[in-house]
Amino acid sequence: MTTRTKDLFPKPPRVALISIRPCFVEKILAGEKRLEFRRSWAAEPVDVLVIYSSSPTQKIVAAVNVVDVIEGSPTALWELAKEKGGGVTRQLIYDYFEGKKSGFAIEIADVLEFEQPVDPKKIFKDFVAPQSFRYLDSKDYAKILSKSWKGRA
Repeated sequence: MTTRTKDLFPKPPRVALISIRPCFVEKILAGEKRLEFRRSWAAEPVDVLVIYSSSPTQKIVAAVNVVDVIEGSPTALWELAKEKGGGVTRQLIYDYFEGKKSGFAIEIADVLEFEQPVDPKKIFKDFVAPQSFRYLDSKDYAKILSKSWKGRA
């Protein structure tokens, strides 16, 4: 019997830091928003999203698993939002995707709200919030997780 190495050592998850407005972060944390919409998305598959709540919060507040990424027209994404819990209005979708033939809906699950929101300036030198997202390496992800629970440094 042959054992394949890749089965013994699964690859680490691909993690991305994503900027989301606080009003939408609240809906994600409350379970009302299970889709995150983007005008463009990553070329590489992403397994975990680390959520940065933009101004005025400016903290890393949660992590979620990526279930699926669906590309579609604004009309198709609105239908998906109604079906799966987009947490946004039809008008907001059409306004957001104005001028685009298609966009992306990132389906999320397993929301892990951090006990302690993390100041990204304590993780990244010269932090600038990503316009859409940025990939994180495993060291940065581990630092974020270690700072997100009370009593940890």
